[in-house]
Amino acid sequence: MSSEKDDLRRIRALSAQLHQHNFRYYILDDPQISDAEYDRLLDLLQALEQRYPDAVHADSPTQKVGAQWGPEDFVADHLPPVQHGVPMLSLENAMGTDAVLQWVERVRRGLELQDEDANPPLTVEYKFDGVAVSILYEDGILVRAATRGDGLVGEEVTGNVRTIRSVPQQLTDKNPPACVELRGEAILLHADFDAMNRSRSAEQGLFANPRNAAAGSLRQLDPRISAKRPLDVFIYGVGDQQGIDLSSQKQLVDRLPGWGFLASPFLRSVDSTEQLLEIYQEVLESREQLPFDIDGLVIKVEGVELREQLGMRARSPRWAIALKFPPRQETTRLLEIQVQVGRTGALTPVAHLEPVEVGGVTVSRAGLHNPQEIERKGLKIGDQVVVQRAGDVIPQVVKSIESLRDGTEKDFHFPDKCPACSQQVWCPEGEVIPHCQNLQCPAQIRGRIEHFASRRALDIDGLGEKLIDQLVTEGLVKTPSDLYRLELDAVAGLERMAQKSAENLIKALDQTKQRSFCRLLHALGIRHVGERVAQLIVDSQRDIDTLMAASSETLEQIDEVGPAIAASVADFFSRDSVRQEIEVLRTAGLKMKADGPPAGEALAGPLSGLTVVITGTLPNLSRDQAKALVIAAGGKVTSSISKSTDLLLAGDKAGSKMEKANKL
Repeated sequence: MSSEKDDLRRIRALSAQLHQHNFRYYILDDPQISDAEYDRLLDLLQALEQRYPDAVHADSPTQKVGAQWGPEDFVADHLPPVQHGVPMLSLENAMGTDAVLQWVERVRRGLELQDEDANPPLTVEYKFDGVAVSILYEDGILVRAATRGDGLVGEEVTGNVRTIRSVPQQLTDKNPPACVELRGEAILLHADFDAMNRSRSAEQGLFANPRNAAAGSLRQLDPRISAKRPLDVFIYGVGDQQGIDLSSQKQLVDRLPGWGFLASPFLRSVDSTEQLLEIYQEVLESREQLPFDIDGLVIKVEGVELREQLGMRARSPRWAIALKFPPRQETTRLLEIQVQVGRTGALTPVAHLEPVEVGGVTVSRAGLHNPQEIERKGLKIGDQVVVQRAGDVIPQVVKSIESLRDGTEKDFHFPDKCPACSQQVWCPEGEVIPHCQNLQCPAQIRGRIEHFASRRALDIDGLGEKLIDQLVTEGLVKTPSDLYRLELDAVAGLERMAQKSAENLIKALDQTKQRSFCRLLHALGIRHVGERVAQLIVDSQRDIDTLMAASSETLEQIDEVGPAIAASVADFFSRDSVRQEIEVLRTAGLKMKADGPPAGEALAGPLSGLTVVITGTLPNLSRDQAKALVIAAGGKVTSSISKSTDLLLAGDKAGSKMEKANKL
């Protein structure tokens, strides 16, 4: 039996430990323990505080959500959304020189270069390992800054970007363009990152790496705190531009210093694949001496006309590619392999490792995907293994080092029964991932509820993993529709749930009745149906009854919906339990049909069928307002002039788009 003195010492130790984990999770984006382990520590602290209520301090982790640090250290949960006028797309990745040579050949074919010795004009520059940012200037004045987000919609960070020393508030230009959107990477130089970490107290802890520190600094709630973080922005591209014609990468880079910006210190023009590979090897060997982090090279076709000829994919341009460096590798010990059960019943093995730092990030877990991967890599418990971060992001076990075995290693046997419910598992025909077939499996129930409530699905505020675990454990929720049967008193009666918290949850559930049919379809957790597929299906099957009646053959006619997806959807809605679930959700008031026309379908109006380009400074409207009016009138807005353009809406300083339109 522990003494009161020991218990009070334990309270102080647990409080300090939890504050540190809060800080690493909320601020550094670098959690060191699992959610389950965090909850265990928090439960232990709460139990001790209930025994000694006089020992509860106002700054105890049990008394507030998140880290104890003041507002200067909190990162914003929700920043205002910003729609990018020109999509801020990602780049296709080439994971090695063979892939980039194949890309060069595709570019040659796209540009119809007949001569075997002809090569497209290319530029090569650093791929900074930071955070992408868009900075918009109108008449030379900084008016808005945003993160990349999903490429179409980012988060506004204008106030924070204004504090960055290498971002001018006003372009140093006597005749600035009407509009220019500059795109770059927010980074921390190694020296600044080290100095920032040295200035932090032992209680605050260190930032994990420059990239994470840059991301957290850019997304602060208080711009005054961003001002204390020594960020820099290197510009590498341009989005929208009006009243100026930056038609090549060299023109952009040459212009930036005159505006007061930092341009990439490395820009090479290449005219042969041999030269390209030489540059790659040169930079690969010298990257450790650079004053900032890079994770590859960016290769671009030089010239706007050639880029327009090559065009774009849905997520990336055809005229650029990122040639990634091989991931850094380290050696550590495989401690155990745990099998997790997902919401669809999939059993996924996860490697638990002795923590090791890989490229500035501590890695202690890595996904192993399926039993065949464990067998193929010859993994045994206790093995010394090689670990890397694929794409410098995702932890990955590469291989075991058999020569270091000492005989104490143990074979891993994949379970033939579900670790969550002990039911027999099976492997669907043609697949390699075993599944639990028990729809009442508690792990699946938790997973389905978590997915249903997730931000990208129905976004139920306040319904996190811990509360879901309580609801499932108490038998209050077995299906998503059970959420809408919850009674206030039952929720308020749960451990650590106050009346106000219960009221907020009921209110949040009521708000989901305004979510779109598309989001509901995604929230149902149908196998193979993510956000995009859900939208494609809703564009074709406009209400739930039509969808439930559709055969797999009908669904297969939808663009991008193949046989596997169609069969999965048809099978899902053929189940009696699913149809009963839909009826409960319908009765609860959730939307069961699409609002408005299908995505991508123009509204009827005076501009129906017409493609419109907006350029220059309009006297009474912003560009976003003008775009909204065009769309409302049935038109389609694009960012560049082409033969398909029907109308050009031109304001002051229309620039090159007006000239190009006059030539068509």
